[in-house]
Amino acid sequence: MARQRALYDIIRQRLQQAGGFLPFDQFMQAALYEPELGYYETKTVFGEQGDFVTASELGPWSTLAMADLVFDAWRQMDEPECWTLIEQGSGSGRQLASLLDLLSQFTMQQPDTVISVERCAQLRARQSQLFEEKQLSVQIESALENVGGMKHVVYFSNELPDAFPVRCFHYHNGAFFERGVGLNGNAFGWRDALEPMQDAPDIAPELIAAWPDDYISEWNPALSAWQQQLSRIIVSGFVFTVDYGYSQREYYRQARVEGTLLAHVGQTACEDVLSAPGSRDITAHVDFTALVQAGRRAGLEPLLWMSQGGWLGQSPSVQSLIQSLSTQNDNVSMHLMAHLKRMLMPFGMGEVFKLLVQAKGVQAARPAHLTQFDHLDAL
Repeated sequence: MARQRALYDIIRQRLQQAGGFLPFDQFMQAALYEPELGYYETKTVFGEQGDFVTASELGPWSTLAMADLVFDAWRQMDEPECWTLIEQGSGSGRQLASLLDLLSQFTMQQPDTVISVERCAQLRARQSQLFEEKQLSVQIESALENVGGMKHVVYFSNELPDAFPVRCFHYHNGAFFERGVGLNGNAFGWRDALEPMQDAPDIAPELIAAWPDDYISEWNPALSAWQQQLSRIIVSGFVFTVDYGYSQREYYRQARVEGTLLAHVGQTACEDVLSAPGSRDITAHVDFTALVQAGRRAGLEPLLWMSQGGWLGQSPSVQSLIQSLSTQNDNVSMHLMAHLKRMLMPFGMGEVFKLLVQAKGVQAARPAHLTQFDHLDAL
């Protein structure tokens, strides 16, 4: 509680210094990442003891499918003897450790450099302990800025851009107004800026034209800088992004009148993102159209965009494990298959989670086993 109070005081002071109105991305930045006080700096975030479960906590399925992607990328890079594997937003480091174990079972050259990029100090400490226990040589960095440009890079992330601080807007009387945070007594509450925005989000005009008055949503300006950083690091290679989100047409559809912002507390999603900063995760879905456009501007060419359900279902390694488990009838096998079902369900994680594949400096093609499930043209 002392840390939450300290974080509350910091945000309140910044709000007062800003004249009583703080843009939401600044609030979200502090709530999640304020050093020694933010949510990711102080909470046990991942797994059954945390506030949410990521795909890597639901058995080996996403890691198996990622291993297939990495192997395909290595072959498309002409099977280099020296190459680099990077994960950003590695969290506990468990998925990266599991992926390295799986890759050692493939007939391929293992990466000579492995880098984990994790901004939160407590998670970097957990990773360091895990990698040491498993005798893995992993370079741990706090930011992409610390990584130099390299050839033959395979980069991946799982549920990363959904945690980038977003800006919010209120569309009223044909104009965009920035939506931010003010004070209602001692509690944080929503406020609109008094003047229309000068830097409104880049959303297709035909979508805006269909909105009702008082439409509320958000956009993620950090996507552009992230893609530019990746392009600086990757002279040649592949980028694999797994996260929940939509095409821009679906994201800003007429009926989605309050955006996608959510908080997660104790495995439960709620819409209250302003209460008790530091006590809850705050996320927004990813606009994959905006992400692909930002990537193209940065020199990252999109190859494939598809649902997680299709990706996992077509993964050779996933199919192999399914066949193996189907011959067993024990509790472990049933537990693993239940987790897979949760990740494949078309109206749950299987559809809302997406895989985006990008490349740079490589004569690249879509992974052969996924070609028929590509929906890139929908972006």
